[in-house]
Amino acid sequence: MQRPTRRRAAGAAATTLTACALFAAATLPASALTVTFIRHAESQGNASGYIDTSTPGPHLTNDQVNQNGGATGEEQAQAWADGQSATAFDALYASTMIRTQETAAPFSEKSGLGVTILGAFDPDNPQQNSGVQEISAGIFEGLPEGEGIGRIGYILAPLAWTMGLQFVPIPGGETGLEFNERVTNALAQVESDTEDTNGDGEIDAAVFSHGATIMMWTMMNVDNPNLLLFAQHPLNNTETVVVEKNADGSWTLKEWAGEAVGPANYPTQMFVNVRDLIVAPQKAIYNMRIPVLSLDAQGIVTTGVQGVQDVAEAGVKFVRDSVTDTVNAITNIPNSLNESPTQVSKLGTVTTADTGTAAVVDVTEGAKTAVQNATEPVRTKISAARTANGATKLTAGNKVEPGKVVSSARDRVNRAADEVRSGIESSVKQAGETVKKLTRAEGDSDGNSTADKKASKDAA
Repeated sequence: MQRPTRRRAAGAAATTLTACALFAAATLPASALTVTFIRHAESQGNASGYIDTSTPGPHLTNDQVNQNGGATGEEQAQAWADGQSATAFDALYASTMIRTQETAAPFSEKSGLGVTILGAFDPDNPQQNSGVQEISAGIFEGLPEGEGIGRIGYILAPLAWTMGLQFVPIPGGETGLEFNERVTNALAQVESDTEDTNGDGEIDAAVFSHGATIMMWTMMNVDNPNLLLFAQHPLNNTETVVVEKNADGSWTLKEWAGEAVGPANYPTQMFVNVRDLIVAPQKAIYNMRIPVLSLDAQGIVTTGVQGVQDVAEAGVKFVRDSVTDTVNAITNIPNSLNESPTQVSKLGTVTTADTGTAAVVDVTEGAKTAVQNATEPVRTKISAARTANGATKLTAGNKVEPGKVVSSARDRVNRAADEVRSGIESSVKQAGETVKKLTRAEGDSDGNSTADKKASKDAA
């Protein structure tokens, strides 16, 4: 009689352990995605000195191509692979261009990892705009890349993209909206397809791409861009850029050509806030092109409502992040006096959007009041502590307590954000109901109302 009991006990214990293991696996935080972009080795196009962004494009240079005594592209690719650990990456990706695939080949052989081509035609999603190929040069294709109108014309529009003007096109080529969409979609595929194959607890993907594509997409999307890097250190062949995806979906630049990149300072934070704000309406209009040109009424309504929500959310995010960054900058002033205030962390991302302006006005006024009230103790105590000769004397009675200042600011901004969220939820609910009504109306292709249909059915 004891054996069945023991078996039942053992079964119960195994079930419990399995459940605990599944629960632990489900609650573990997802590994952060780190993408290492590698610019391809020297191609025959590079050696020619002319702009060549055609697909699939030329091969890497070899001993048969005059290199003026330098290493060939094939040698550069091999040297890069030799300098990497075989387990450095979990997956390898390359563009649709031959030169990136040939650059990846030596490391693929060393690591045993296959190379996935990003941007290949997907029959299940023929409208998908995806890929990490070079930015199309348009009318500047075939012009000298080191001098003249070709060099200036090819880079002018992409520089505008990095400042948020993504609607600007390269004449005969693509806009920043199209470019950003395809690279971002390609990285979404990288994220979904890459697993931790080397067992280090991190997801590391190597993406072999192109100089302009790597530099421009990075500066268009990271939260700590440094546009001076274009002039100080443009990427050479086989140099790398490392970016990391954050929990909120944003990207952070970690390394540029082997040099570590630090967090953004206050001017850069404000630049990013403005950049993201002005990009939102451009994306909303861009996303309308397919349903409008396809005369898809339901798609127009759905995409339009989503665009309004995205733009409104961008407005709320701009105010929230700008206030938080400003408070952090102000409360860091005592650091020069050997104080160590705790920074205000940015509020959680608002996942819904307001279709009006009242909520944004509310959070702006609340945030302004929060900053004013939070900094008032600092101004008062520093003013009271000034001596006759203009110096500031800190004593036990007039030292600023930065922790309390920051806490007060955080509480006020949080309350303002809560008011925005409540207004947003109501607005989005109303927008959703409107979409449902319009969708139902569109679905009634014969133009009859629901009441007319019911009457016809009853009569029959």
